[in-house]
Amino acid sequence: MKIEMEVKAFGEVEVQGAKDAFKGVELMSVHKLSKDTTLGELEALISTLFEEVENGYKNPEQCVGKITIRAKKENGEIVYLG
Repeated sequence: MKIEMEVKAFGEVEVQGAKDAFKGVELMSVHKLSKDTTLGELEALISTLFEEVENGYKNPEQCVGKITIRAKKENGEIVYLG
């Protein structure tokens, strides 16, 4: 099944001549994983994305992640997309 992972870091920054300024960094990855993948394995994968984003943006106000698994119901069964 296809798993989409997204991590965003953002916060306010000082920019000379601007009243308000914000910085954002976003990283997204797509993985083909088996249905037997555990939550612990997903956590390890998204942890890597968090580290990658935080390497490029030190001390953001917020750093959030999202994991998406797309599925539909077809003929009474769940079918994973991707």
